[in-house]
Amino acid sequence: MKGTIKKLLSLALCGAMLTAVLGGCTNQETETTPSVSPSASEEASQAPTGGVTDGTYTGTAEGFGGEVSVTITVSGGVITAVDAVGDSETESVGQAALPDLAQAILDAQSPNIDGVSGATVTSEAVMAAAKDAMTQAGMTVEEEETPTGEDEEVTADVLVIGMGASGTMAALSAAEAGANVVGVESTGVLGGMGNAAQGMFAIGTSLQYERYGDDLGSDEEYWYDKLMDQSNQLANAQLIRTFVSEAKNTVEYLLDKGVNVYLSKTAQQIAHFDETIIYHRWNNADPFTYLGQALDDNGVDIRYNTTATSLLTDDSGAVVGAVCTKADGGTLTVNAGAVIVSTGSFAGNEEMMRQALGDKVYETVNVIGGNDGSGLQMMYDVGAAQGELLTMNHGVGTKTANIEVAEQLTLNTPVLWVNHLGQRFMNEDLLKDTVEYSSAVLAQGGYAYTIVDQATVDRWCDSSYENTGTWIHYWDQNGIIGEDGERTIYHAIVDPEVFASDFEKLTESGDGKVCQTLDEVAEFIGCDADTLKDTVSRYNTYVANGYDEEFFKSADSLVYSVEEGPFYVTKGYNAVLGALGGVNVTNELQVVDDDMNPISGLYATGNNCSGVSVAAYVNVEGVGLGFALTSGRLAGANAAAAVLGE
Repeated sequence: MKGTIKKLLSLALCGAMLTAVLGGCTNQETETTPSVSPSASEEASQAPTGGVTDGTYTGTAEGFGGEVSVTITVSGGVITAVDAVGDSETESVGQAALPDLAQAILDAQSPNIDGVSGATVTSEAVMAAAKDAMTQAGMTVEEEETPTGEDEEVTADVLVIGMGASGTMAALSAAEAGANVVGVESTGVLGGMGNAAQGMFAIGTSLQYERYGDDLGSDEEYWYDKLMDQSNQLANAQLIRTFVSEAKNTVEYLLDKGVNVYLSKTAQQIAHFDETIIYHRWNNADPFTYLGQALDDNGVDIRYNTTATSLLTDDSGAVVGAVCTKADGGTLTVNAGAVIVSTGSFAGNEEMMRQALGDKVYETVNVIGGNDGSGLQMMYDVGAAQGELLTMNHGVGTKTANIEVAEQLTLNTPVLWVNHLGQRFMNEDLLKDTVEYSSAVLAQGGYAYTIVDQATVDRWCDSSYENTGTWIHYWDQNGIIGEDGERTIYHAIVDPEVFASDFEKLTESGDGKVCQTLDEVAEFIGCDADTLKDTVSRYNTYVANGYDEEFFKSADSLVYSVEEGPFYVTKGYNAVLGALGGVNVTNELQVVDDDMNPISGLYATGNNCSGVSVAAYVNVEGVGLGFALTSGRLAGANAAAAVLGE
């Protein structure tokens, strides 16, 4: 396989995704006005105008997060400008794709263009909206012909379906074990959502021993117990034990491949400051460049823009390959001794997400996106046992475009939080961990409200204050580690005009309001005014006394009372980073049936696997990426050994 490195050119599409989520999942309204290329203009100007009417036309279609609109300008019978707007699409995925899609439509003078990898739903919506607009203008839009490429059949020792983070590791480790490996990837990008991840869990690495010496402060037993305790012992104990033990070897494996892995200076969230640093970060631009080169060097044959549609089995029920559809419409049949399914989970599958969240919550929360669950369905079709289906609850944000300061301060600070009934529902110190407070908000129906008064806003805008907890994530670049190596309190200097502008936007969108009285606050929330006033009164007493009788919030965080208006109210929605689980596996990553018997020839990795996060997404930093990479590495080696008889 040649050209893996070239496939990385489209990674800019999702590079900032995780940062956006951790920063509050803000959605920025995106408008694009590309310029028409000379060649496209000349070709189009020669086309007959027929019944085309000059003017401006707007078409709409349903995208991933909401409505997408495309506005075209027609002059002289040709399209001279295309504007694409999708402020409900995921900022770093769908919204990031809009400029390229608009330019492609302008260049082609047609809605029949290639979509952007990783933003399939948004791409299809833009094309449909453009077709609508062009039809309004009187243009004839020819239906795109269904490609009909040649069928193909190949044979491999190991087939990897999905070349994301775990699939990349699976293919590479299998190839290094001597197996002939074919990988199929439905997009044109190597690494998938791994390109947006920032670090992985591991204990016992060389990097930790370099920092801590012989005493790391914790060991495999501590982290095994922590992960099992978080699941109330419902997790797959054998799988957890293997993961905790093997994660360190994954770090060393990456370092050996030239990946720039380094131990974080500190924990990423306040809740974990007192624990051993287990978060191993990497340079986002580097990992899949080096791993891609290693895939090339080991002869892995990757078929991009190729989607597996079904698994092949023999008379005994063993999995012996898969049938895939190529970009040109042809069928690719891969016969293999073992198949590793690394397709990610099901966050892009509405039906499965509704099953996991419930209809009402699904329609409320911010779902960042993910795979469509087709990989799981293929495994179910050959007898795989369905495991727990969970969502990755990770932070709370508004759905309002182009705000940053107000959202970060009001939704990432231990101020007064209430539910839709006007009642407190959690110890706001939970904001020290994004998973914990996100889950607390999810339990209230997927949304909640914060209330601060003018005195609090004035304090935030006064740079002389150390504002406790005004940022959940004390990232290295934000000053949590000073030049002397000591921890510092990060305080963003807040411009009161920017804060006021943010609230104007929040008011416009319905996600916030500046209220003069608590009665007005209650009206905005839709709750009983007396209930809210009682909540505020009791909370102010806790702040004054330095003791929270209700939920036991720490005295250090009881600093923001709610006394006199105006009052600033923000509505925050649970952010769902993705989905977890789907099939049950052994500690060797072999998929099992309902009787817990391994299905011969079938392995699964990463988010496809149930058994790590069970009760909820575990709040151990870096577990998601750590398990994806480690399970991939182990599955590849195990599958190769099984096929090669080693």
